Amino acid sequence: MEGMADDSAAEMPEETGERGEGARFMDLPQLEARARGVIGVCAMDSKARSRPMANILERLQATGRYTVVFFGEKTILDEGIEKWPVCDFLIAFFSKGFPLEKALQYWRERRPFSVNSLVRQFLLLDRRVVLEMLRHIGVPTPAHVVASRDGGPWVHPALQQAIERRMGLRLGAANAADVEELDADTLRVGTEVIHKPFVEKPCDSEDHNIYIYYSRAQGGGVRRLFRKTGNKSSEFVPGPAHVRRDGSFIYEEFVDVDNAEDVKVYTVGQRYAHAEVRKSPVVDGHVRRDSAGKEIRFVRALTDAERGYARAVCKAFGQRVCGFDILRAAGRSLVMDVNGWSFVKGSEAYYDDAARILDTRFQKVLHHRWVARFVDPDAVGRAAECRWALKAVLAVCRHADRTPKQKSKCVLRSPSVVALLGDASTEVVLRNPSDLHRALDALLEARLNPHIADPLPTIDHLADVLGRKIAMPGTKVQLKSLKVDDSSAKTQSTSDNSPNAVLLILKWGGECTHAGLAQSLDLGEIMRKDLLLINSSLLEDVRIFASSERRVLSTVGAYASAFLNQPAEVLMPRVSVRPDMLDDSCVAAKDEMEVAKQQLRDFFNFHGPISANPFCSPGLQLPAEMGECPRSFLHDMCNIICRLIARMEQNFAELSCVDTLQPEWCCGETPDLFRERWKKILRDFRIVESDNVVYDPAKVGELYDSLKYDALHNRPFLERIFMPIHELQRDLQEHRVIPDHVPPEYPPDPLFSQQDVRDLYYRAKQLFDFVTRREYGIEPPQRKKIGVLASVPLLRQLIADLNAVRSEDGARTRFYFTKESHIHALLNLIFLCHMPTMVPYEHVGELDYLTHIIFEVYERKPDVDADLEREYSVRVGFSPGANCFHILDTNIDSTHALKVLPRRNFTYHMSLDKAISMLQSLLDDKCASKVSAEKEDTS
Repeated sequence: MEGMADDSAAEMPEETGERGEGARFMDLPQLEARARGVIGVCAMDSKARSRPMANILERLQATGRYTVVFFGEKTILDEGIEKWPVCDFLIAFFSKGFPLEKALQYWRERRPFSVNSLVRQFLLLDRRVVLEMLRHIGVPTPAHVVASRDGGPWVHPALQQAIERRMGLRLGAANAADVEELDADTLRVGTEVIHKPFVEKPCDSEDHNIYIYYSRAQGGGVRRLFRKTGNKSSEFVPGPAHVRRDGSFIYEEFVDVDNAEDVKVYTVGQRYAHAEVRKSPVVDGHVRRDSAGKEIRFVRALTDAERGYARAVCKAFGQRVCGFDILRAAGRSLVMDVNGWSFVKGSEAYYDDAARILDTRFQKVLHHRWVARFVDPDAVGRAAECRWALKAVLAVCRHADRTPKQKSKCVLRSPSVVALLGDASTEVVLRNPSDLHRALDALLEARLNPHIADPLPTIDHLADVLGRKIAMPGTKVQLKSLKVDDSSAKTQSTSDNSPNAVLLILKWGGECTHAGLAQSLDLGEIMRKDLLLINSSLLEDVRIFASSERRVLSTVGAYASAFLNQPAEVLMPRVSVRPDMLDDSCVAAKDEMEVAKQQLRDFFNFHGPISANPFCSPGLQLPAEMGECPRSFLHDMCNIICRLIARMEQNFAELSCVDTLQPEWCCGETPDLFRERWKKILRDFRIVESDNVVYDPAKVGELYDSLKYDALHNRPFLERIFMPIHELQRDLQEHRVIPDHVPPEYPPDPLFSQQDVRDLYYRAKQLFDFVTRREYGIEPPQRKKIGVLASVPLLRQLIADLNAVRSEDGARTRFYFTKESHIHALLNLIFLCHMPTMVPYEHVGELDYLTHIIFEVYERKPDVDADLEREYSVRVGFSPGANCFHILDTNIDSTHALKVLPRRNFTYHMSLDKAISMLQSLLDDKCASKVSAEKEDTS
C-alpha cells in the first residue's frame, strides 16, 4: 500500500474548493503556523461519531495542525446553510436521512476542500448509474440486464452535464420495462434473456433486499439477502419463486465465487486500497462475528488489476474515501457495487494510514490558504463555531459484566438467628468476614437447639452454603425483621423492637469480572474520544454518582480512569456514592413488582391456551414462536434442563477426567461450583409441590445469566459437560484440538455444537425478553407506577442537572452508575412521559451490561448582533450495552469480553423546557409523594 498522491483529478473542478498559488505574495511563516486547519464533519451522528471516524480524527487532531468541528444533526437538519460552521476541509457523505442537496449548496457557498465530491455522491444512489459508470471506465462487472419501470434513473442535472462533457457518457437512459418469465428457469427483459441462477437487485442503492433465484437443476428456491440482522444476513426460501414486479430491478448472472468469499475494498485516495475477505452471505446467511461484534474478515492482497480498478473507481466517482465489492471467480475479478464513504473497522494500521494520507493532502491545501488568515486570522475561529454546541451530557449507565448472582432465602424464627438483628429495627446487612462468621455460628447454634423452631434441612442447607461461600467476594447475609402470626400463618414486616422472626437472604456472586473491567475501560476510552472531538470542555466539569453495590463501584473505577485518564485510586474518593438514588431502596416499588411477578407466575402456570387464560391481559400476548400455551413452553424448556442436568451428573459420576474438560478457569469458578450452580437453577425454576409442578418464570434471569456467563467464560466446559457420556468419551479419545497457530479459514457452523444447550439458550432468551421487562410493569399504568416509585431521587437529580445547564455557564458531564432495575424503570418512564421516541416500546430488547441512556443538551448560540436568549435542545441516546443475540456463535478472545454496541438516537430533538416539563410531570404523580413519605419514615 502506497501513500496517496495528488489525486485532484478525482474531483469535479467546481468542487475541489482549492485556490491557486498566485495569492502567495509574501513569506510570513509565523502567520502560516497560526493557520490551524478546520476539519468539518458533516454527516449523520451515527456515522460522524462512530468508532472508526473517532480513531482517524483523533490521529489528525493529535498532530496539532487541526481543529475538528462536528456540524451535528440538529444543525444539518434544522439550520439554514448560512448558519453552518465554516471549515477548510469538509468530510460530508450520504447516509439515511442526510440532506445531500443541502450539503452541496453549503459547499457551493463556502467552497471548503471536500474529501469526497458531494455532487458525485448522487451517482451512487442508483445501481443502474453505477453500472453504467463502471462499464464506461473499463471496470468489469457481472453480465446483467435492467428492467426500468420508473422511466430510468434520475441524475442530478449539473452532474449529468459535467459527466457528458468530461467523460462523453450520457447518463439516465431508460431501459426496457417489459419482463416475462418464459419458463421456470428463463427470464426475458425486453429483447434480452437471462437464465437462472441469477441475482435480482433493486435499482435503489439504499434497498438491500437482494434475491438469488436458483434453477430447477439446483433444486429451485430463492435466497433472500438483507442488511445484517444480528448474526443473519440471508435466508433461503424453498419452492418455486417468481421475480418481483413492484419496482425497477437489475438481473445479474450469479457468480460462483472462489472459496465462497466476497472481497471488500476500502480506498483512501487513488493510491491506497485495503482489502478484506468475508464469507459470502450466499453460503448460509450466518454472519461470523468476533467479541467486538465485528464480522470476521481476513486481510487479503489485491492483484495489480484490482488495484487499477480501485484507482479508476476512486477517480471516476470522485470519492477519495470509499468502498466497493469484488467477486473473484475462475481467474476473473468483477466489481459488483460501489458503496461510497466506508471505513475499515478495528484496524489500527488502517487508521494510521488513513490519517497520514489525509494529513498529507490537507497540508498541501492548507499551504495555499494561509493568506486568508493573514487578512483576518480571528474571523476563522469565530466562523468555525457550530451554532448548536453540545453543552451537557447526562448518562445513566448499568454496571459491566458480572458473575451470576445467586441467593437463598427463608423465614427463620430461631432465637440465635433473630438476635443477629441486634438493635436494628428493620434490616441489617452482614458483609464483613467476621460478621458472616457470626451468622454461620448462629445457624450452627440453631441446629443444635433441641427446641429448634425451624426445619432442620433448611438450617443445614443455609449453613452449608454459607460455610462454602463465606470467603467468596460479594457474599452477604441480609436480615429483615418480621413478626410471624402463628394463628394466621402470615408474616409481615415490623418497625418496632420486638421481632420474633427474620427473613434471611443469603446472596453470593454478582461480582464484576475481568471482562467487565475490560468493557468499562473500553467504553470510557470511547466516550473520552467522542467528547474530546465534540467539545473538549465537557471533560472539565465531570461528576460521577454511583450505587453502593461492589460491581457498580468496580465498573466506575475502571470507566472513570479511562474517561478522565487518571488512576482509579485518585478518582474514586471523588465519586458520590448515592444508595438512596441508585440502589433498590424503595419498598413500595418492590411490592408493586411482586404483584407483576405473581401475575406472570399465574399466567405461565395456567393449564390451557392463552384464549382461556384468566390471567392474560393485553400486555401478556406471547410472541408467535412461544406458542399458544405458556405452561407448555416452560414445560418443554424444563425438560431440556432436566436432560442436561442428568447428563452432567452422569459425566461427573463416571468420568475421572472432568477437570480436564477446561484447562483454565476464571472468576473463582471450578467444575464443582459450575455443577452446583446448574443444579440450583433447576431447583429454583421447577418447584414440586406434592403431585403438582409449579414453574417460576421469574427465575429465567438466573438461567439466562448462567448461559451467557458460561458461553463467555466457560465455553469448553459448557459445550462438553452436557454431552451424552458416550459422545463425550469419544470426543475425549479423538482429542479434537485445533492448533493455535493455524486458525480456521472460517469457524465451523455451528460454532457451538451441543444442540440441547443451543435450544435451551434460545428458549431462555425468548422467555427472558418476555418476562424481564414485564417484571417492571405489565400494563402502562403499572409500568409508570413502578418506574416513578423506583426513580424519584434519580428523576430529581436529572431535572436539577438539566436546569443547571441553562442557569450556569460552562459545559458539564454527569454519570449515574446503577443496576439493571433503574435502567428498566427510567426507560419505561421515557416512553410513558411521551417523549418523542424513535423506537417503539416493543422493539427495545435486552438491556445488557453497560447499557446506557444519555441525555445530550445542545445550546444554540445567537448571532453576534442579535439580542436573543440562547436556545436549548435535548436528545436522548441509547445503547443496549454489551449485547450479542447469537453469543454461542461469537468468537471470544482471552478477555471474554463483548464490546458495547454504539449509541443510537432514541428520541428526536425537543426543547429543554419540554424535556424538563415531561420529567417533572412524573414527579407530580401521587406515587412520587408516596416515595417521599417513605423516605421521611425511614429517616
